[in-house]
Amino acid sequence: MDYGTELISLRTAADQREWTTLQDTLKRLLTGLEPIPALEIPALQVNNFLPRFETYYPDAQWVRELFMTVAAYASAPTDLPVQAVNQFPQPGCGNFVGAVLDLARAVQPKHTVYERYSFMTNATANALLSDLMDLYYGSRPEEWLKLTEEADETDKVTGLPVRQVQYMRFWLNDDVAARDTTAWLALADLLEARLEAR
Repeated sequence: MDYGTELISLRTAADQREWTTLQDTLKRLLTGLEPIPALEIPALQVNNFLPRFETYYPDAQWVRELFMTVAAYASAPTDLPVQAVNQFPQPGCGNFVGAVLDLARAVQPKHTVYERYSFMTNATANALLSDLMDLYYGSRPEEWLKLTEEADETDKVTGLPVRQVQYMRFWLNDDVAARDTTAWLALADLLEARLEAR
């Protein structure tokens, strides 16, 4: 595989904020690394959001413990608390717990190597999305409440579903756009360094 071309694609997609292309390209690039070294990429993204998660949920120590077990030992329990994703309503925190669970799935021996790279990709994307959602909705609690409680209702101004209107505001926000692009470009730099060091 031509990793140089893939890295260019990743950076171009970052500039255009094309998440489908970003995730597909990330997965292909991760396969250029053995699974355990590749685990570093999503682990760093998860680790970046962990302090914020713990600020919101200091009693949820099991999340840190699971993450540290995966990061330090490349090991995870067979049974994961998948229902926990819905137990953390603070903006971005459900995505973050999803990222930790996907990171854990990436080291479970029951999954194929292909599935492990998929879980690493999902963990990376969810960790980045956690940060973006916290950035935007953390300072807009009224919009978060509307998204979580009125998502399927129709917006009176636009006639569109509230969920769609809220997501458009989120994705089109200048601060979100800048942080999104910056995060993916930093990820491209990290991947490039790890691929060159193999």
